Amino acid sequence: MLYASVLKTPGKVEDAARYLTERRGVSIKGESLRLKLREVEGARISGEMFELLVEWMLEKNQPHALDAVHAFNARFGLVAALAPRPDSEDGIPALVTAALGVSDKTGRLAEEVRRAAEDGLIEPREAEAIEKIGREGQRQIEQTITTARAAAGLDRL
Repeated sequence: MLYASVLKTPGKVEDAARYLTERRGVSIKGESLRLKLREVEGARISGEMFELLVEWMLEKNQPHALDAVHAFNARFGLVAALAPRPDSEDGIPALVTAALGVSDKTGRLAEEVRRAAEDGLIEPREAEAIEKIGREGQRQIEQTITTARAAAGLDRL
C-alpha cells in the first residue's frame, strides 16, 4: 500500500528518496527505495522511513497520504481516525450538528448493509461500499467527541 501511495504522489519514488536523504542525512537512491517499498529479496523499509514517507505525502497534501497507515492498522484489527480540531467557539450548536451527522452516517450505513444483504450474498464491491460509509461514520463520531470536549473546555490548545 505504501508503494502505491508513493507512486500516486508527484515526484514519485525519486522525490521520496530525495526527501528521505535530506531528512535522515543518509543517502538512498530511488531504485534502492523502490526495491525496499516492493520488498524485493527481503529488502524492507524501516519504521522511520515509513513515518517520513507518510510525512512527505502529507506535506504534499495528498489525499492518499494515510492509506498505508490505515492498511497497517487494519492488519491488526485496529482503526485510526484523524481527530479534528473544532473551534471551541462553536459550542453547543456545533455539537448538535456533529451528532446529527453521526445519525446521518449511521442511516446511510444501515441502508448500504440492507441493500447489500438483499440477495443473501455480500460481494467484494458491496463490502467496500459498506467499509467506505462505515469509515466516514467513524470519522464523524470522532468529530462529535472532539466537538463535545471542546465545548466543555477540555481541549484548550
